[in-house]
Amino acid sequence: MADPNSPSVRFRLWRNALPPALRLLLTLNIALYGLWVVLMVFRLGEVFLWLTLNPLPGEVLTHPWTPLTYTFANLYPSFFGLISFAFAMLWLNWMGRDYEDQFGSHRLFGLYLLSGVFGAAVGIALATWGIGHAVYFGAWGPVTAVLCALATLQPNRGIGLFLLGVIPLKWIAIGFVVLDLAFVQDPTHLAMALFGFAFAKAQQGDIDLAAWARPLFTEQRSGYAVYDPGPSMGERMKGWFTRDDDDDDAEPPRSRSGRRSASRRTAQPRTDSSSEVDRILDKILEHGFESLTDEEKRVLDDASRRS
Repeated sequence: MADPNSPSVRFRLWRNALPPALRLLLTLNIALYGLWVVLMVFRLGEVFLWLTLNPLPGEVLTHPWTPLTYTFANLYPSFFGLISFAFAMLWLNWMGRDYEDQFGSHRLFGLYLLSGVFGAAVGIALATWGIGHAVYFGAWGPVTAVLCALATLQPNRGIGLFLLGVIPLKWIAIGFVVLDLAFVQDPTHLAMALFGFAFAKAQQGDIDLAAWARPLFTEQRSGYAVYDPGPSMGERMKGWFTRDDDDDDAEPPRSRSGRRSASRRTAQPRTDSSSEVDRILDKILEHGFESLTDEEKRVLDDASRRS
């Protein structure tokens, strides 16, 4: 088996432990951004303009895929563009994971895509009237939609922010929108924020606007689960892999014969347990976290708790 402490194995375990919709969205955004950076080195980055949204009606008619693709085209140049993209992915991972774990994979995926389509419709309408003509791209709009949806569903839930302390979600969402209006002035972002609010209101009224995406995800997360701030399986696995080897040294001294008898009693169970955990980790690396049975998840959970 591969070394569980190697960076590549840790990354694959982290990625496979992600819920399916978030894993798909992060993979698409990061892979396309990496490909764009490589093409920019060879001065071929203009190819990605085919993914951006030009809201002029004539352009949309000749590029009908762009209302779906422009939110995955993160064409942020320079080092500050990289920082902007990284923060967008961090917020998507943070808010998106929380939303998907509570309300389902199909809802996160549907919210991301539908908010982008709604933002594109607003941008096209404004361009038709001669207002705000620009080329639109980037994931910040759907990220804001996810944040606004979560803030609508749990407005008073506190979120800890560096240097700012614990702030209710509703004020974080409002702050996002205000800063966007002040510095970015992208009408599609405001439209997507409003769509996130409307999407959550429909969800509260038992109207699932993302029902069409349900067949795309065979294993759904619980529909309206109660939020549990406890550590996730991925966090417990991370703690298990970073365990302190000195913990064994803290065992109180025992007689030599006592140690021998104890080792006889426990050596075989520990060996069996270790082999079972290794087999489960191999399965995660090959087929993903969702492929585990309930019993295998329980074994992995027990192993992480024992560490």
